[in-house]
Amino acid sequence: MTEFVFGPYRLEVDVEATRAYYAAHPLPAVTCDCAGCRNFVKAVGSLPQPVRDFFDQLGLDPEKPHELCYYDGTPETLCGDGWYHLVGRILEGDSEPQGREVFPFGWYALAEGDSVAFKTGCEHLPEDFPRPCFQMEFDHVLPWVLEEPDPYISK
Repeated sequence: MTEFVFGPYRLEVDVEATRAYYAAHPLPAVTCDCAGCRNFVKAVGSLPQPVRDFFDQLGLDPEKPHELCYYDGTPETLCGDGWYHLVGRILEGDSEPQGREVFPFGWYALAEGDSVAFKTGCEHLPEDFPRPCFQMEFDHVLPWVLEEPDPYISK
């Protein structure tokens, strides 16, 4: 296990076990056919290098989220979030069990428009994912790269 500190979060991550899990599960990780997910698949390679480096040091593959959601867009960008699971545990910065505030310790900025937060509760956790584990939420802005109009533009 490797210990990491990101702002208020102190994590213990089994980087090699996390990396091995993602490597053993080939693409496509995103199986939804909505416009946002199709755009993510094409645009995720444009994440800023500091964000890609952050994912790499934790053993995560940014192309393989466990879930994606979208909430706002412009003709040029799409804002959304997604989550990834990591092998390990949160040592400091977790939310209280059954707490109303999901991320009381806030978001840790990676780059402009890209930030993360962590919690022990794992949503849509695959049965074969190693334990112990926790979830990383990834709030991001990606370019709109599809040739169709962005349907997430706020009116």
